[in-house]
Amino acid sequence: MPTLLIYGASGYTGRLASHHAKSLGIDFIVAGRAESTEMMHFASELDVRYRVFDLSDPESIKIGLRGISVLLNCAGPFMRTAAPLIAACIQNVVHYLDISAELDSYKVAQKNGHEAKEANVMLMPGCGGSVVMLGCLAGKVVERVKNPSRIDLSLYVAGSMSRGSAISASENMAAECFQRLNGQLVKHDTTSIIELDFDNGQGTVANHPVTLPDLITVWKSTKVRNIRTFVHAADGPTEEQREATPYHAAVSVTAESGTVSHAVLHTVNGYTFTGLASAEIAGKVLAGIVQPGFQTPTLVFGNDFVQTIGKSRIKFT
Repeated sequence: MPTLLIYGASGYTGRLASHHAKSLGIDFIVAGRAESTEMMHFASELDVRYRVFDLSDPESIKIGLRGISVLLNCAGPFMRTAAPLIAACIQNVVHYLDISAELDSYKVAQKNGHEAKEANVMLMPGCGGSVVMLGCLAGKVVERVKNPSRIDLSLYVAGSMSRGSAISASENMAAECFQRLNGQLVKHDTTSIIELDFDNGQGTVANHPVTLPDLITVWKSTKVRNIRTFVHAADGPTEEQREATPYHAAVSVTAESGTVSHAVLHTVNGYTFTGLASAEIAGKVLAGIVQPGFQTPTLVFGNDFVQTIGKSRIKFT
């Protein structure tokens, strides 16, 4: 029987994914980098098995993946964990999934895509967060646009960060800001602010350039050669936002003719979304919905996948 292993399961998002996987009736094992009472208690709470293996030793990873058919990597920073786990998954014929918002996972998956395809292994980083949200939203708009030439994507971030996300973000703070221009990743001026309306009652707001993995995934799924990614983050959550912090996303697609098409996505908080989406994707992969090589959620599950998560809905504006 196909078995899922959730690595980094005791982290904030890993716990959310694990709980949802349990609610779906998925057979899975939780795992982490070090033996801890936290991991033991969490495995006991879910009534699942657990494993411990460090990523510095390929042999220990091989043993840790024994009997596993799908790996969901929730252990950041992904600049440290993606490469060794992807290499081990290809070698041991295990489908690789992760929830990374860092470019590293995508570059490694892209580089190893041919080898993975030859091994009949799927590499799908980005099984939650911006990659599913923005990827599906962009795909839905591109479906309506003749000869799209540019895509601007932005995520409205609400609420605070988990400890793990903060660590990952701090380790990537020095990274340059990029955009995709004529098919190539080039530097993006961080002062290039754009105005977008997320249709959430706040009107038009400023969006700042950031490097999101959608520069790789949306390009792969849409073939549009010019892509810019942005984020709008409030100065601090209001009392109402602390109680309920939904996420919003916006996309603007420009056709060669100059016509601009817009759409927005309204969804649950990013952490909730990632926990739900990653477990749902893991279940689909376990069921045999697989395309070997480097893939994106939209290519495998379609542009409507996002609207199956929580109460997510797309609105054309």
